[in-house]
Amino acid sequence: MTGRTFAAVFLALLIGTGAASALPALTDEELAGQTMIVFFRGAELDETTWLRLDRIRPGGVILYSSAGNVESPGQVARLVDDLQARAASWPLPPFVTVDQEGGRVNRLTEGVTVFPGAMALGAADRTDLSSAAARATAEQLRELGITVDFAPVADVNVNAANPVIGVRSFGSDAADVGRLASAWVAPFAETGVLCSAKHFPGHGDTDVDSHLGLPRIPHDRKRLEAVELVPFRRMIEEGVPAIMTAHVVVPALESDDIPATFSRAVLHGLLREELRFSGLVISDSLGMGALDRQWGIVESALRSLAAGVDLLIFGADRGHEPEEQIDAHEAIVAALRSGRLERAALETSLGRIVAAKERLGLLSDARPRTFGPTATEERETLAREIAEGALTLLCNDGSLPLRGALPLLYPEDRAERLRPLTEGLALLDPLPYGTELSSEEEDALVRALEGHPLVAVAAYDVNRKPELARFLRALGEKRLILLSLGGPYDATALPATAAAVAAYGDDGPTLKALARLLAGQIVPRGKLPVDLPGLYPRGWGLQSLGGRGGCDL
Repeated sequence: MTGRTFAAVFLALLIGTGAASALPALTDEELAGQTMIVFFRGAELDETTWLRLDRIRPGGVILYSSAGNVESPGQVARLVDDLQARAASWPLPPFVTVDQEGGRVNRLTEGVTVFPGAMALGAADRTDLSSAAARATAEQLRELGITVDFAPVADVNVNAANPVIGVRSFGSDAADVGRLASAWVAPFAETGVLCSAKHFPGHGDTDVDSHLGLPRIPHDRKRLEAVELVPFRRMIEEGVPAIMTAHVVVPALESDDIPATFSRAVLHGLLREELRFSGLVISDSLGMGALDRQWGIVESALRSLAAGVDLLIFGADRGHEPEEQIDAHEAIVAALRSGRLERAALETSLGRIVAAKERLGLLSDARPRTFGPTATEERETLAREIAEGALTLLCNDGSLPLRGALPLLYPEDRAERLRPLTEGLALLDPLPYGTELSSEEEDALVRALEGHPLVAVAAYDVNRKPELARFLRALGEKRLILLSLGGPYDATALPATAAAVAAYGDDGPTLKALARLLAGQIVPRGKLPVDLPGLYPRGWGLQSLGGRGGCDL
């Protein structure tokens, strides 16, 4: 059976009428709980946390390192095991969910193999590597008892100023994003973990972070069909079992000024009826600023369910605590009883939830399969192959490979993250700078750099930091070696450097590969998966350290 056939069969079984016709008889409270994925604080379940969870009996929980849920693989496995053991009296075992995208967004980082992110996979441009990374990620999660991963990102990042997607996207070409994202579907299905395409109907052309405000997608339907919707169509055809909504306003799809998460026209009319998606629809976190500032999590929950969302995420968003989940749960129960929410609609969602849990094997085996590290030599080798294949040499005036020691400028809050680079290449002399560069600090840095013909810069979104870009240009662009770690768009702010490498992240495998590239131990093989307007086209990338190219030569 091919991967595509397997995924299609998986989805067909996921939504089959058999599971729906055998739904458990739930009270209003239990039905409301099944629509909720909730967060909690701590590395273990204390009695207060457990009593709250037992009162809601949620359809799932979501783990965050920021909430203290993640310390080590063994601790996570013990936490999940304790949760599932205690939840044995619930009508259904809960999903255990996480955001483990690779690259910039990972909740588990120690004792597991962390893979380079989506844009690195786009730069390597090998579907087999995308599929292999997906399989290894799913296997590690399932070993620890985690059964849903909110990945991959199916957004097409066509906006260089996008503050929230960026390197989380596979690139700026819709067909390539669809191809590489779809490669995740079969490996996850075969491993027994749900993947979830996000953020529908597209978050790649925004200049507002939906964690902070409400973005708008101003394009007409023709443009949406040509770009934003392409990866989602492809993934639906391949059998993706879940899709996460985006908190974005799309006037071409919804006449009312409301986010897609609240829009029946988007979730039912477009996603269900036109695109024929029959899997789980999951909201992005309801506490994000895009919704919370105007509606709050309780009203957001009710509007989302009315629009056709199956599962609501109550995440660890700034300013929110788990205690609020009780209010949301009670509001859903009240809306069921008042008729604001139709019980039949929530039972339809329950049918999808039950079928998904059955297909994942949760009804018979929800427990972890290991209580130790999941990183293996094979997985580490795969991460290294992806990282080395992604590094993209944008330009080089002959300064690379490095022939002597030079300073490395970097933000001081990234010192620990950059350790694999600084320890992997002794030629780099660390020189950190503060978050807000004062004139005094600028003067001190200028003095520290006197006499150095070359200066390496570990850059994070310099294109969106005009004062930092101004300072770096004032140092003399022709003496800078740009190491673009926040995204390749840094080069648009510093187009005339001595050399520039796009690395697409600062995960361990990427930084170790970057150290080897700078030392001349490996050759660059990656190609830009995005356009850098007026500078480099998508597909650009020098394939040798020996020649010269780019850098306004």
